[in-house]
Amino acid sequence: MKTIRVTPHRQNHRAVAGFTLLEISLVISLILGLGMLTGFSINAVQDWKKAKSAAISLQAVHAAQRSYLADHPTTDIQGVSAADLLPYLPEGWATIPTATGLKGEPLTVVHSVMPPYFAVGTTRYDPSTTQTDGLWDAGQ
Repeated sequence: MKTIRVTPHRQNHRAVAGFTLLEISLVISLILGLGMLTGFSINAVQDWKKAKSAAISLQAVHAAQRSYLADHPTTDIQGVSAADLLPYLPEGWATIPTATGLKGEPLTVVHSVMPPYFAVGTTRYDPSTTQTDGLWDAGQ
């Protein structure tokens, strides 16, 4: 008797170069997540930069107030005008500073109190958690 040998049919499988849909989806979601995180970080840094700039402006006005009162010790700070403070501002400051709030609103310095503060209209402006942290205020 004759035996028949059956050999399995061999298919030539080539490795397909590329990525699966799952791998591509994971990479895209990772890139989107990192992009969102970067966007939030940039906004936080820009807000901090505005706050720090405002604090430096208020410190300049506060220094001018102290210098003016050192030269005029009997004067009440409520009677001091912005024009009176101009010569006492630190070097490089030619006008009473202004600032822009976190939402773009214009802020003005209330210099008739010590320490000075920023206001929107008649409302005190300090979006930070405390009024003594040195951001948006001259600190205490």
